[in-house]
Amino acid sequence: MQINVTRWLSLVTRDAVASATASVGTTGPDGTVQHLSEHRLAAPGLLRWSYTVRDADGEVHRRCDGRHLVQVSGDGEQLSSPVPEEDSRDDPRYFYSWPAVVDAWLVELLRPVDLLSRVVVSAVTEPDATGLVHIDASPLGNEPSPYNGFALPDRRRLRIVLDPERGCLVAVTVSRVDRPPLTCRLTEFG
Repeated sequence: MQINVTRWLSLVTRDAVASATASVGTTGPDGTVQHLSEHRLAAPGLLRWSYTVRDADGEVHRRCDGRHLVQVSGDGEQLSSPVPEEDSRDDPRYFYSWPAVVDAWLVELLRPVDLLSRVVVSAVTEPDATGLVHIDASPLGNEPSPYNGFALPDRRRLRIVLDPERGCLVAVTVSRVDRPPLTCRLTEFG
């Protein structure tokens, strides 16, 4: 497999996303899929973005307009905090960017380097007929506890589907001990 590394690196570390939608679901022993949540992100820039999560508990909205980070919970309660000035030393502006606020697993789908640097890859296939690459991996096991991405060190196995042309992961299935497999799938990306 040959790729243009410079182009690919710019994709897998992207800082803007026109629109992306992802779904999370589990697969039962009989093959039935239970839809758990839907996640929508629009991020024209690092500090200009909106993110909505819809699940059984309702909807939560987060957004940043470059000046304020706002979170609106399902009951309408709104929290807002100002984005620090560029020369602030207290609160780095990064912590108001979409890669810092949005669920880490979704960031990993859109910026694969954020996941691939945290796993041990055990198998990689050649691109299939649709151009997708399938990867088997497991977490390195040294992630800090607040991290909520795919690389949690809980003896899980990862089945990753990479779209090298778009520079994103289109699906990650997490096989966990004593739990049904969890699949996070990118359903829209533009």
